[in-house]
Amino acid sequence: MEKNVEKSIDTLAVHGGEEEKHASNSITAPIFQTTIFSMDSFADLRRYGLGQAPELNLYVRGDNPTRDVAARKIAALEGAEDGLVTSSGTAASFVIAISLLEAGDEIISMETVYGGTYRLMRDVLPRLGIVTRFLRGDDLELIPSLISERTRMLWIESPTNPLNRVVDLRRAAMLAREHGLVSVVDNTFASPVNQRPISLGFDVVMHSATKYLAGHSDVLAGAVCGRAEVIAKVRKMLVATGAVLDPSAAALLIRGIKTLDVRVGRVNSNAQKLAEFFATHPKIARVYYPGLESSPDHGTARGQMTGFGGVVSVDLAEGSEAAAERLSDALRIIRISTSLGGTETVVTYPIYTSHSGYSDEELARAGVGRGTLRFSVGIESAEDLIGDVARALEAV
Repeated sequence: MEKNVEKSIDTLAVHGGEEEKHASNSITAPIFQTTIFSMDSFADLRRYGLGQAPELNLYVRGDNPTRDVAARKIAALEGAEDGLVTSSGTAASFVIAISLLEAGDEIISMETVYGGTYRLMRDVLPRLGIVTRFLRGDDLELIPSLISERTRMLWIESPTNPLNRVVDLRRAAMLAREHGLVSVVDNTFASPVNQRPISLGFDVVMHSATKYLAGHSDVLAGAVCGRAEVIAKVRKMLVATGAVLDPSAAALLIRGIKTLDVRVGRVNSNAQKLAEFFATHPKIARVYYPGLESSPDHGTARGQMTGFGGVVSVDLAEGSEAAAERLSDALRIIRISTSLGGTETVVTYPIYTSHSGYSDEELARAGVGRGTLRFSVGIESAEDLIGDVARALEAV
């Protein structure tokens, strides 16, 4: 396939990053299940050691062709110059921070970011001298008031976990450029099928590839994409810390990505139908889904997304943990679990999963209540899912 032929997202999902022929003309990327590669000569080893032979492989922590295919495929989907894959989404977040920041530097982020990211910024990065200033709410116009002489990075998540707040990514990227900040966005909830932040001005895009990219609840992985010079810095730190992806996991990630467009299209449709059902039910106080016209972020979402994603969160009218428990236990098709982006629909209680360890004050600032439930919608029949929820709501 010609490298310079422009391809749509569904074609990129299948062929992106695999323009060159694989070994033995294999259609699928081979799994290079090896820790070391041999050199044809001492001269090759010398060139490799001096950084003059990027085409050669030596040790799996730094080099693996299967992993490279996965990274190139995700970069192609995001429209990025380069990319890499990591052992998890949290590993991706960590190496971004420690690659691009130094002790004394500051991040501006949102209180509504994923709980794992929030805990990384609250508990881990300060031990390295990296401090995060959190936006109260999602008002981007407050960003300039938080900037100090040591601010180096703006970290955005959109849509947010679990309440699906949508941030104006064009505006966020513009503010970052105006103030000389590296802009980073977590695109996990949207996936590149629904949103491509680099085209909106962002420098770096990260994913928990465990979710929609892999898509089958059987791979733990992360991804980072962006400008080549930025990714080169991140790659050095990734190799130094060893947070690399196993080649077998990389192969599963590649396989999952090939059906990404098909899966996300079905998920978008199912989630929209489930959200519309919730919006009319008397036992639901509030629905968080940007595809609803009643969502305060619907207009922003329409302006930067091509689909609204597969996560639907709700606040139960009773607003209690007991009500959340009764509903969850009454479900028969939908399973109680965590994570998102798989083929199956799951429900989770954020207070015990993504937002575990939050104080009551932090939960309140994040907008997560005792009656908040998050549904990750899969590819089952929408009618079956709605029927399952309708029956379960009778127990609330």
